[in-house]
Amino acid sequence: MEVAQRVLLFILRDMSNPTPTRPAVFIEKIFPVTLLNQQVYYEHGGNPFKGLHRWYSRKPLSFSRASVLGSLLPESVTMEEFEYLLGLDRAAPNEQAPAKKERWTKTKLYKTPPSPERIKQVHDLCEQTWGTRTPTVLDAFAGGGSIPFEAVRYGLNVLASDLNPVAVVTMKAAMEYPLKFGPDLQHDIDKWVKWVGDEAEKRLAEFFPSQEGETVQNYLWAHTVVCPSCESVVPLSPNWWLSKTSNYAGAGKERKVTSDWYAVKPIPNPAEKRVDFELVKGRKGKGTTIQTDEGDFDPNNLSTISRGTGKCPLCGNIIEDTVIKNQAQTGAIGHQIYAIVYRQNKSGIEFRTPNQYDLEGWHLAKKHFRESNDIVEDIRFSQFLPLEEIVNDHGQILNYCSTWADLFNRRQLLVLGTYVKIINDAKEKIQLEYEPSKAEVIVGYLALSLDRCVDENCRLGRWNPPRAGSEGVSAQHSLNLMWNYPERNGSGSLWRWCADIFASDYTNLCSYLGRTSSSGKLPGVSKENPTSIEICCSSADELRHINDKSVQIIVTDPPYYGTVPYADLADFFYVWQRRVLNDILPEIYLDAICNRDREAVANPSRFRNMGESAEELANRDYEAKMALAFAEYFRVLRDDGVMTVQFNHKDSGAWDVLAKSLIDAGFEITASWAVSTENPQNLHQAQKNSVSSTVLLVCRKRDPNAGSAWWDDLRPELANLVEQRAPEFEANDIGGIDLYLSAFGPALNVFSRAWPVLDSSGVEMRPEVAFGEARKAIANYRFRKLLEADTAGFDPLTQWYILAWDAFRAREFPFDEARQLALAVGGFNVSDLAKTHKLIDSASGTCKLLTPQQRLKKRAFSTNPDEFTATALVDGLHAVIALYLEEQSIDPVRRFLKTTGLLSNDLFMRAWEVALKAIPHIGDERKRMVEEKALADLWLAMDEIQAKVLYVQPELEFEGGQMGLF
Repeated sequence: MEVAQRVLLFILRDMSNPTPTRPAVFIEKIFPVTLLNQQVYYEHGGNPFKGLHRWYSRKPLSFSRASVLGSLLPESVTMEEFEYLLGLDRAAPNEQAPAKKERWTKTKLYKTPPSPERIKQVHDLCEQTWGTRTPTVLDAFAGGGSIPFEAVRYGLNVLASDLNPVAVVTMKAAMEYPLKFGPDLQHDIDKWVKWVGDEAEKRLAEFFPSQEGETVQNYLWAHTVVCPSCESVVPLSPNWWLSKTSNYAGAGKERKVTSDWYAVKPIPNPAEKRVDFELVKGRKGKGTTIQTDEGDFDPNNLSTISRGTGKCPLCGNIIEDTVIKNQAQTGAIGHQIYAIVYRQNKSGIEFRTPNQYDLEGWHLAKKHFRESNDIVEDIRFSQFLPLEEIVNDHGQILNYCSTWADLFNRRQLLVLGTYVKIINDAKEKIQLEYEPSKAEVIVGYLALSLDRCVDENCRLGRWNPPRAGSEGVSAQHSLNLMWNYPERNGSGSLWRWCADIFASDYTNLCSYLGRTSSSGKLPGVSKENPTSIEICCSSADELRHINDKSVQIIVTDPPYYGTVPYADLADFFYVWQRRVLNDILPEIYLDAICNRDREAVANPSRFRNMGESAEELANRDYEAKMALAFAEYFRVLRDDGVMTVQFNHKDSGAWDVLAKSLIDAGFEITASWAVSTENPQNLHQAQKNSVSSTVLLVCRKRDPNAGSAWWDDLRPELANLVEQRAPEFEANDIGGIDLYLSAFGPALNVFSRAWPVLDSSGVEMRPEVAFGEARKAIANYRFRKLLEADTAGFDPLTQWYILAWDAFRAREFPFDEARQLALAVGGFNVSDLAKTHKLIDSASGTCKLLTPQQRLKKRAFSTNPDEFTATALVDGLHAVIALYLEEQSIDPVRRFLKTTGLLSNDLFMRAWEVALKAIPHIGDERKRMVEEKALADLWLAMDEIQAKVLYVQPELEFEGGQMGLF
């Protein structure tokens, strides 16, 4: 059946009955945006799932908790009551600050399960609102599990699903298993983790020999190619750094024992047609160099590869990238150990060059493989290795590898394959000792420990010199072969290091869920209303396991076009998981690789060579799948239910498609809120604003009796409603770009209540027009508020400049947002900002406000008062700033203002004052914006400037005959 027909069928069936009276909920009235921005900052990098398994684009728990509670609780709940139910504790009277936002202690919500008293209050309110103490919360794009995790913490009935098996198993380990068995199972998990580690050490010790008293931690490798010119073996590395940090006296200790930096120096060996290495250590020199007796040594200067092109250190020949790729694809690429990271007894880490022990272990591991490169000779190892072909990598590994096994060197494969065999051996013992459900849990945790080993021990990992440690492949959103990479000691160090970090998470997860004992129940949950969670592997566009109109609340975080290629990335882990869990969870591991045909991701690789643009076909495929998913959500949601959709795509076109899909599925949007998902301090320090807010769109089933509407009729109502709500948003500390994004809710509410919305000629309008009107209304509101007067006479360019600072509060922000703001202000094309006015630089989808000095160098204006001509008020501001910074004196500024007549120009002086309000003031003197600092200094000196001005010339005329400076 065609997508459109299926969607229409769902809508007609479910809209045949009138929508009943629906309870108004808290999130439709207001939302604690500023509080959640702070909580996300606390949570940055500390999500409890972090050690369990890496998942991409996992939303913060505090944000997910607020999304769930806000969608459940009635609008009668006050903001203070809502914050209390979230888990915040009121500050003691002597600690309470006068500012409203500091009335609570600095509780970290992600670490704090709600108390039994709070859970009971939530259940009481749910019973009043929904007729049941434990309403059902659904997320069919559950992914990393943040939304169901928070719903479970409140003892609600939870339905969670995802198409990706890696996500499903991770959610089971995070929620289902701890809830079912409690913390006592930690003992059994630890027992079998240790058993696997002991077996690994016995079976693999011979492949990792070491000197007495020495424990090798890492082997640092460089890929090698043969130079076509001199036929020497060339190790490839962009630099030869080992450590740019001090060593410490031991694990967990902070006492510095040396300040030496470490690197290796490649030594050409023409006689042997190879490169040898010597260790270099010393104190930090000038720049990024190491002090040595022979002078400063820079490990970056002896690079043997850059941008895929190599250089032979023996003959100086350039090795083209095509040569390197060809050698990789034909199996000729090699590996060379260039350094060893080890501990001597219990000391901190040290470095050395490889010796005969290290080489013997490597050669012994290689002997176990046949010439076919994929089978261990003596133990028939192929069944334990991931020989599946890589379908699409969203990186560059297909240039060098063809199967998943190719992403590991021989010894890494031997180690990981042995782990698989040992876990399967353990599985047989575990299944004899435990009941099936408990055996599933223990083996599942062993499989996730294996995943962490895979992540840390592959050719895609990297060595991080600033922290002298290794990083796994999952640290990035792509799969990229590293020219130099670390290998962990696989006989014991790898498994124990990965499993120890992971294994303790089980008890932690139990505590995060409020499960403090195996015999007890979840706090606040009664026998009559037990908590329940159902996690399954299914596609969001076909929820057969859920009945029509059975779900009160949907909170969901859908994929965002092609932002994260989930299946392509998850295959890296899936192919290993399947070798352990296939017989335990056969319904999840049916396919050889992750299902990407049904995945709602815009993946152009699936549409190559189809006659049309692969990207366009991928986008249409994504949009069709999202339409079906929202139709399913419409089917299962009760008529009085609430659906809250999380979305954070930066492109305004994606917002238009999302809103259109929701409206077409039969929903109206009743509110929207924006919460930053990044560390706000980091954004200020970097003077950037990535508009990384996640926006919540709150949806209801549209009244089936509502007819179509005319855009000309709705337009004034929309603008008025947005401006009416703006002060309310600001009163709750919602400002900057969040204010614009929050205004989408009222705008879409007006736009989506009746459908379709038609223009004067009867053509259906898209939601983008509502977004445009909302931006325009907020821009007008903010500029009037900043100016505290009528805005007449201000040129659009200066308005845009001031509003950009006011909205983004940073120097850098997405180009699309700059474009949308220009449309809201009107009067110019955004491309003119860079080309004509030289006000911004733009690249890679972002734009950056140029400083006055940068604009002066580009000749956007002159600081010579006799040559100065202005196209906008902002040119005058920048000329004054540039002159002051260049001369470091007030007198030149005084002469400039006198000669140009700017001092008597009322609009110019008002623009100066407004700019000081809009440009963010940063407390750290070293990081203040140059514009804000200069304008503030000169404003304080304004009395002196005015006193020295003997006469003021008449106002300058400007192009177009408008008021003021122009």
